[in-house]
Amino acid sequence: MRKNSFLNPPPVYVEIGQTCLKVVRENDREEMPLERQPDGRLTPACQEKTIATLKNFLKVKSWQPRAHAVCAIGARGVSLRRLSLPAGTPEEFHRRLLLQIEGEFPLPPAELAWGSQQLGGNGAMTKQELLVAAVKKEVVADYHAILHACGMSPVFTLAVLARRSLCPPTADSFTMLEVDSNQSELTRFENGVPTSSRVVFSGVENIASPVDAKPDALAQAIKGNAIGTRLFVSGNHIPEGFPERLTKSLGNGWQCERLEATASAGHSAAIAGLQQIAAAGGDPALLIRVNPESGAAMSLATLDLKTWGTRVGGLVLALMLLPYAEALLLKPHLAKKIAAFKSEAARLTVIDRELDFLRDLKQSQPPYLEVLSIFSKSVPPGTHFEALSLNSHGEVSLRCAFRDGQQVADFRTKLIGSGFFANVTVEEQVPTPDRQRVNVRIKVQEKPAAQLLALVASLPAGEPVKNEKSSAPGAMPTGVSAAAPGVPLVSRKETK
Repeated sequence: MRKNSFLNPPPVYVEIGQTCLKVVRENDREEMPLERQPDGRLTPACQEKTIATLKNFLKVKSWQPRAHAVCAIGARGVSLRRLSLPAGTPEEFHRRLLLQIEGEFPLPPAELAWGSQQLGGNGAMTKQELLVAAVKKEVVADYHAILHACGMSPVFTLAVLARRSLCPPTADSFTMLEVDSNQSELTRFENGVPTSSRVVFSGVENIASPVDAKPDALAQAIKGNAIGTRLFVSGNHIPEGFPERLTKSLGNGWQCERLEATASAGHSAAIAGLQQIAAAGGDPALLIRVNPESGAAMSLATLDLKTWGTRVGGLVLALMLLPYAEALLLKPHLAKKIAAFKSEAARLTVIDRELDFLRDLKQSQPPYLEVLSIFSKSVPPGTHFEALSLNSHGEVSLRCAFRDGQQVADFRTKLIGSGFFANVTVEEQVPTPDRQRVNVRIKVQEKPAAQLLALVASLPAGEPVKNEKSSAPGAMPTGVSAAAPGVPLVSRKETK
């Protein structure tokens, strides 16, 4: 038996009778009258009243899990069949069982609340013996809806099987009689298995007077449906000495015994039997399963609107608080990321400043290599260079020796025709004493750096530098290319 706690509520034991509903939880018990329609089902007013009474009795909190409710139902409307089926895989056996139930009962399995209990098989285990109990689904579905609306998860079994646990273990073939206020339930057992159960309309009100020697209607009903000569009697408010008087009415050879139920069980043998089974750590032998998607009509009274409203409200609140909880949980991680971003941003500032400096330096430097390339392509063979200097103001000064004055004129013409220079001046031209060479000092002024860079950028890589004067005498020879700007050369002395 489960212990009582807020997280694990104690089990609830329920006995469903024809006129009342008995509920026991630990030492508390409640008994509620039932009002039925002509077809035997509960009236809507009775359902609503029963739900309200049960909720007040159980006092189950909406946040608690559902309590386990074991319900014992009477024999009214219940059919018992003993079936023998071929053994097989669980799937095959279940299909055969459904087909057998459809053939044995007047309603298809989908319209029944039913359960089975394994009894055993033959020696070769090719046959499986089962006890099947079935009742119209809508009858049990009413109680299922009521108990579910009160915060319970109900399971159903037969009350006679619960009372069977109170009988002596040595009892084999016998009859049980449950006496109610205006009717009684008579069940016979063969080899410990219930074979039939019926309702006889003789109750406490009919048996209150002493029974004389002549058998009455109850005794006749017992003899017509009993097996063996042993009878166990149970029920509420049975008159004193009733088992002895009934033994006398049945005749010689009969033995009637009374099943005593504990006071904590509300004087109910069925509930006492359920508690005894739970105390032994077991479950009822035969559970009647109810499909929640039954055809039973459910009204708003059977729905626990407060419970569902609380759940929906809790879900909405959780969804609203989720972003804030996420922010609190991820705050340390986000703080680390922000610190890393700030550190990287500081490094990027330094990198951007250095990149801007290099970009400005590249854009402002004169095209030294292009100038040297033009000189190398324009100078005639056999020229001897003594000095060459270039500065950042675009001034170029060189001293060299040519073979004659014509080579000096041609060299100057080619420099002017290249388009790179704004002015080419021969400042000094002195022949050597042997008249074999002419020493020349030339000063060249480059065009502005922006014009030179635009001229270089306008030509594809590897293309020779040309201008509109390239066809004139002394133009820059074919093959002078516009190379990329390089490292500036301040002073260079070359001899060829």
